[in-house]
Amino acid sequence: MIVFPKTVDEAMALAVELGGSYRAGGTDLQERRQHLAVLGQHTLAPIVDLRDVPGLDSVACDDRGAWIGAMTTLADLAAHRVLRERWPGVAEACEALANPQIRAVASIGGNLMQAPRCWYYRHPDYQCLRKGGTSCFAREGDHLFHVCFDTAPCVAPHPSTVALALVAYEAEVELIQPATPEPTRAPIQAVLGADAVAEHAIITTIRLGAPVANERSAYVRASNRAHAEWALAEVTVRLVLDQSGAIVFVRVAAGGVAPTPLRLSAVEDALVGVVPEPLALAKAAALARADAKPLAMTGYKLELLEGAVLEALERALQTSPSPSAITTPSQDGA
Repeated sequence: MIVFPKTVDEAMALAVELGGSYRAGGTDLQERRQHLAVLGQHTLAPIVDLRDVPGLDSVACDDRGAWIGAMTTLADLAAHRVLRERWPGVAEACEALANPQIRAVASIGGNLMQAPRCWYYRHPDYQCLRKGGTSCFAREGDHLFHVCFDTAPCVAPHPSTVALALVAYEAEVELIQPATPEPTRAPIQAVLGADAVAEHAIITTIRLGAPVANERSAYVRASNRAHAEWALAEVTVRLVLDQSGAIVFVRVAAGGVAPTPLRLSAVEDALVGVVPEPLALAKAAALARADAKPLAMTGYKLELLEGAVLEALERALQTSPSPSAITTPSQDGA
């Protein structure tokens, strides 16, 4: 059963009434439903498709920030002129993930809310912690691709590449929840953890803060293949140099290694005020391991993470700085 509401309120009411699942782009939802059908589970939850809800796929930018509708596709964000110019790390992350076909239909909101890629979670016969059970089967089982920062009962890493970039940009999200009539604004980290968002809540907008003048950024991932593969470790770096060449602003965020994307504060602290020479960059990148708690099979991810941080710093330093201001406010980035 698929229903097509016309408003956010109608969508939420239908989801509550039917016990349905929201569909944005549908790339993750459809994969999970097909997997369940193949395994013989043919009674699937109704779909509440958000396709016809207006106002969720627009992008507005000015010197105060950017407002991104949750139904905006990753392809549109990757190609958005002003985002590429002023918030380049977000556009680059959108362009780097999956493949062109998926980016053309996948939405930013759906990417943030996708389910963990843990094989135990996705198998209907395993009632793990995330599905109301009492055990994380991956913790004692096969967790080769799971976290190396063991900070939560569930050891599946957050799968969203976009979330990593948004953490680096200290983004906020606006969402509407069934028990709260007014929209709620929250930091991006607050909506990424297990059960962080109320059931049937809808993210409507992602907000980026004011652009930083003269910013340089880079995104780097380590994965088993160059394209269309989940990252084993991934990093977004933002930095600004002063006239002497020293780093005066830096943000380093890591994904694929923890239950939610991490700000690598030890790396950031080591870089502020430093002229980014090779030895200084290498010493800072080594601090990416600070506070790591790898599982039995995931220690190798620390090597990947350190290398990704170093490469992202080097790449960011090679990019051109962003302009000092948006001269013309843009609605569509054309």
